[in-house]
Amino acid sequence: MPNLTRLDLHQTSASAALADAERNGFWLAVIGRSCALVAIAFFYLAIYGYPNNVYVAGAILVTAAIGLIPLRLVNSRYERMARFVLFAFDAAAASAILAFAPLSSGDNVPQNLVFLSSRTEYYYVILATSILALSPALVIWTGLCAVIGLAGATTWIMLGMERIVSLGDLPASPSRADVLEVILSPDFLGIPVRMIEGVVIGLVTCIAALAVHRARNVVRANAAAEAERTRIQRIFGRYVPPQVAEQLIQAGQLAPQQRAATILFADIEGFTRLSETLSPPRVIGMLNSFFSAATSIVDDRGGVVVNYISDALIAAFNAPLPAEDHPARAVDAARDLLYLVSGREFDGHRIRLRIGIATGPVAAGTVGGEERHTYTLYGDTVNLAQRLERLNKEFDTDCLISGPTFEAARSNCGDAVAMGSVQVRGRESAVEVFALSGQSRR
Repeated sequence: MPNLTRLDLHQTSASAALADAERNGFWLAVIGRSCALVAIAFFYLAIYGYPNNVYVAGAILVTAAIGLIPLRLVNSRYERMARFVLFAFDAAAASAILAFAPLSSGDNVPQNLVFLSSRTEYYYVILATSILALSPALVIWTGLCAVIGLAGATTWIMLGMERIVSLGDLPASPSRADVLEVILSPDFLGIPVRMIEGVVIGLVTCIAALAVHRARNVVRANAAAEAERTRIQRIFGRYVPPQVAEQLIQAGQLAPQQRAATILFADIEGFTRLSETLSPPRVIGMLNSFFSAATSIVDDRGGVVVNYISDALIAAFNAPLPAEDHPARAVDAARDLLYLVSGREFDGHRIRLRIGIATGPVAAGTVGGEERHTYTLYGDTVNLAQRLERLNKEFDTDCLISGPTFEAARSNCGDAVAMGSVQVRGRESAVEVFALSGQSRR
C-alpha cells in the first residue's frame, strides 16, 4: 500500500472515530443534562415557596425537554448545528436566570443581589457538559456564549438600577465599617468581580478546549493504530487468523527477521491430471474446500499458512509467531492433514497429499512493490521442505521429514521409518530423511 493510501486510510479512520466519539459524547451530554435539570426542578419545587417554586420548576422542566430535540437530528445535516444551538440556549437560559429569576418568593429583593448566590456556577456546569462532545470548537463556543451571557445579564441588571455601588466606592484603605457598608448595600454590584468571573470562564474554556484537543489526538492515534492493524491483516491475507495478526502487531515482528523454524510444504498428488477432468469452478471449489480445512489444522497447531501456490500450501512454525516446540507442532500438523484427506472428500473428490517438512534457519519479512505486499519465507530450509515433498513420489511415501526435524520431535515420530541419507537437488551434502505415517495423534 503506497504511503498516500496509508495516510488516507488513517485519516478516514480517525475522522470516523472522532465523529462517533462526538456523537456518543453529545448524546451522553444531553441525557445527563436532562436528568440533572429534572433533579434541580424537583429541588426548587421543594425548597422555594408557592407559587414561585412551580414557575421555576416548570421553566426548568421545559428547558430539559427542549434539550432533547437535538437527539432527533442525529445523522442529519443539522446535527452539528443543533449542538451549537443547544449550548447557546443553555448559556442564554443561565443568563436569564441571573437577570430575571427572583431571589425570593416574598418581598421584592433587588436583582443585583443575585450575584451573591451561586447562580453563576451554572455556566461552569454547562461548560463541563460541552466537553463530553469532544469538540474544541463547541467548547470555545459554549464559553463564549457564557461570557456574553454573563455580560448581558450584568448589563441588564445595571440598566434597571437607579444607583450602583461597587468596589470602586471603597476608600484607599477601607475600614471594616467601610467594607460592610459597601458590600451590604442593596445597591451593591461588584462590577470588577463580574469582570474577573468573565475572565475566569474564558480561561477555563481555553483549558477545557486544550484538554479536548489532546483527547482527540488520542482518538486519532487509536484510529491510526486500528487502521495499521487492518493493513497488516490485509498483508497476511484472509486465511491468517485475526488473533495471529494481533499477536504480530503486539510483538512487533513484522520487520525482516531470521530465525530457526520448521517449514511444512504440502502438495496435492496428481492435481494436474485431476484438474483436466474438472471445470474451473469445480477445481476452485475443491481447492477452497481443502485449503479451508487445512488452514484450520495448521492454525490449531500454532502455525501460519504463509502462502498458497497452485495446489500447494506452505506453512511455517515459529515464524512469524514464536513456538518453542515447532518441529513437533509441524509433525502433528502433517499427521492431521494426512488423516484429513484419508477420510474426507472435497467438493466430491478424494485427494492424496505429499508433504515435506524441514527444520532450520529461515528469513522472513514483507516483500513486494508499492501497490502490493506479501509476507514470505525464503532460505535453504524452505527449499529443502519442497524437495522432500517431491521425493515422496520416488519413495512412494506420504510425508518425508528431515533429520533435524526428526531429532527435535523424536517423541512425536515414534513410527517414523529411516529412509537413509538422500542426495537432494541443490544441496552438496546428503540429507538424513525419515518417512512419517499418516496416523493422526489427535
